[in-house]
Amino acid sequence: MSESHLTSVIVVTWNTSELTTSCLRSIFDKNGGVPLDVIVVDNASTDSTRDEVARSFPGAHVITNERNVGFARAVNQALRVARGDPIVLVNSDTVLVSEGSLARIGAFLERNPRVGIVGVKLLSKNGRVQSLGRPFLSLKTLVASQIFFSSASAFARKSRPAAGAEAIAVDCVDGAFLAIRRDVVSRIGPMNERYFMFAEDTEWCLAARREGWEVAVLPEVEVLHLHGQSALKDFARALVVNAVSVSRFVGATRGAAEGRTAFCVIALGMLLRIPVNLVRDPARSLAYAKGFRRCAAMLPRLGAIIEGDEDVS
Repeated sequence: MSESHLTSVIVVTWNTSELTTSCLRSIFDKNGGVPLDVIVVDNASTDSTRDEVARSFPGAHVITNERNVGFARAVNQALRVARGDPIVLVNSDTVLVSEGSLARIGAFLERNPRVGIVGVKLLSKNGRVQSLGRPFLSLKTLVASQIFFSSASAFARKSRPAAGAEAIAVDCVDGAFLAIRRDVVSRIGPMNERYFMFAEDTEWCLAARREGWEVAVLPEVEVLHLHGQSALKDFARALVVNAVSVSRFVGATRGAAEGRTAFCVIALGMLLRIPVNLVRDPARSLAYAKGFRRCAAMLPRLGAIIEGDEDVS
C-alpha cells in the first residue's frame, strides 16, 4: 500500500558523485511541500557518491550494491521498498528545472486516470529540446537515427496531442525521467532484467500500453538531461550494451530476423561515426571503433545474444 500523497523517487547512480548530489538537490529544492520517498541505488561506485549522498541527504534511503547490477535490476531493488504513488525514475545526470515538477505530474495523473506513464520535456545543456517522447524502436527508427543521424526531437514533431492541449501522447518516454502509477507496476511487473541498460524503459511503456494505459509527455515540466554521463565512463562498453539491448527489444517485438538486422544497423552506425568524430573528438572516435570491433566479434553468436542466452553486460 502506498502512503497518501507520498511520491517515490528512484535515482540509480554509478560513479557520478557531483551529478547525483546536484540531481538530488534539485529534487528537494523544486518540490517543497511534496512528501518524498527518495531511494538512491548505488551500483558499486568507486568515487565518493555514497558518502556524499549520506552526508548531504540523510533522509534518502540508500541501497548499496557490491557490483554494478545494471539499471533495470537496480530500479527493481528500489521498487521493492518504494512506498509512494506515483513512482518516478530520475537519472542521476538530470536536474529538475520546473518548480513543483512532481506536484504537477501528480495533479496531471489525477486529472487523467487513463494515463499510466508520464514523461517530461528533456532539455540538453544548450537549452534545446532533447526529447519529447519517442516512437517505439524499429528498423525504421534505427536507420533514421543510426544511419541518417536523426535526433529524438525530430520524432517528437510527429507526436499528437493528448489529454487536451496540456500533454502529448507518445509511444514511450525516456527513462531519464519517467513517472509511473503504482497500479501500472502491479499489473505489468518490474523492469525486465534481460536489459542491463537501455530499452528497459521502452519495454515498460509497451507493456503499459498493451494493458490499456496511455503514455504521455507533460511539456510544461522541464528537466535538464546531461545524457549518458555514467555511460561515458566506458563509452565503448555502453555502445555495445546499447546495441544488444535495442536488438533484443526489436527481436522480442518484431522477430529474431529483424532483431539481428537491428544489431547490424547499430554497428554500422558506430562505423559511420568513426570518421565523423576523428577530428573534433578523437577519444570518441576511438570508442566507436572499439564498440564496432566488439559488435563485429559478436556476429557468430548473435542469435544467442539477442535471445538473451548470453550475458554481455
